[in-house]
Amino acid sequence: MKLIVDIGNSRTKLGLFSDGKLTDTLVISGLPSEADLISFCTPSPVESIAISSVGQDIGEELQRWFPNSFVLNIDSNTATPITSIYSTPSTLGVDRICGMVAASKYFPTNTVLVIDMGTCVTYDIIDSHKTHLGGGISPGYKMRLDAMHHFTAKLPNVSPEKEIPAIGTSTEGSLLFGAGRGLMAEVEGIIAYFSAQHQNLKVILTGGNHSMVEQRDENATFAAPNLILEGIHFILLHNEPLNE
Repeated sequence: MKLIVDIGNSRTKLGLFSDGKLTDTLVISGLPSEADLISFCTPSPVESIAISSVGQDIGEELQRWFPNSFVLNIDSNTATPITSIYSTPSTLGVDRICGMVAASKYFPTNTVLVIDMGTCVTYDIIDSHKTHLGGGISPGYKMRLDAMHHFTAKLPNVSPEKEIPAIGTSTEGSLLFGAGRGLMAEVEGIIAYFSAQHQNLKVILTGGNHSMVEQRDENATFAAPNLILEGIHFILLHNEPLNE
């Protein structure tokens, strides 16, 4: 059994893989504790672990908690099956790398746009030669709402979990409309922008808010909520020691 740990800005997603297949997932708030991981894995023995974190590094803790397991702490120097022409590779988020690795496995003969809708929204293009061409970063849904509250004197703090209205008929509704529909329009515009540049472009949506964007074309846009877990798993397989 292989344990996959994806630590984001506000939550951690865990995955268990057996014989190459994802068998179980769990989302927890914040960083995982030893008890969280032991409980999630029991009773399956863990052969190897891979961790991707955009924040705190718990690689040493994992090695201590699972002393008999191979632990891979993925960073910008970790070997992967893709390349990148990013001019600042050391600043490229490991979550973005993992998403692109999985995307290249999903569609090995296509150029793929990976859209990860989390705390921030990231856009990444990887071509059929498994080369990352670049991408973009913009504020996520909650961040947009928080920014309008923080940088103004009177706009209220609105929860992003409420339904996005068809039009704002109150200040709260107007904030939800502007942030939510604005983000949806942004994503659709980015998809159109790259579709015009890359023939037969495939689009993969992932992240906690991926369901905000409806699938425009079932042959072009795919929802993959476990994309990052799968990418971490592929990178683990790429770096795992040969069986002795």
